[in-house]
Amino acid sequence: MNRTSNTRSASSGTPNHDAICELYGWLQTFVESLILSGLQYQVTPSNRLAPRVPWYVYAAAILLLGWASVLLIAWLSLERFDPLFWKAMVPVTLELAIGCGLLLRRRWGWLLGVATAVLFIVNGLHSIIFVRGEYVVIDALIHRLVPATVILVALLPGRTRRAFLGE
Repeated sequence: MNRTSNTRSASSGTPNHDAICELYGWLQTFVESLILSGLQYQVTPSNRLAPRVPWYVYAAAILLLGWASVLLIAWLSLERFDPLFWKAMVPVTLELAIGCGLLLRRRWGWLLGVATAVLFIVNGLHSIIFVRGEYVVIDALIHRLVPATVILVALLPGRTRRAFLGE
């Protein structure tokens, strides 16, 4: 009996030492797997897993970011933060979000881009047909129809759809 207690105390020190060592080993393996999965997530997937995004998607994203930045700077320089300012910031914010989503190759960027382009076209055609004013047609073309066309031309081809939606 004395020999058994000496062996136990010599090998483990305490009766719970084995359980603690096992838990520590499991936690170390878990943390290492988390770190490795995080690193693997950051690595660009191979062409076999994710198709390449065409160059014109990046060009459209840069154009959208540039145009939205110009509009944002122009509106901020007016220093009038009335309801007209906030109404104008909605499409600018959408264009910035779409540009960032496309540059980062996110699925939500593609979906938001297509949905926003459709809404821009509807809004632009509504303005041209039903709103009266001097510069309504030019405003609708510049602020709604041209950005919508750039977005749709970049996002609707099959190769781009497959790259973003994984079809």
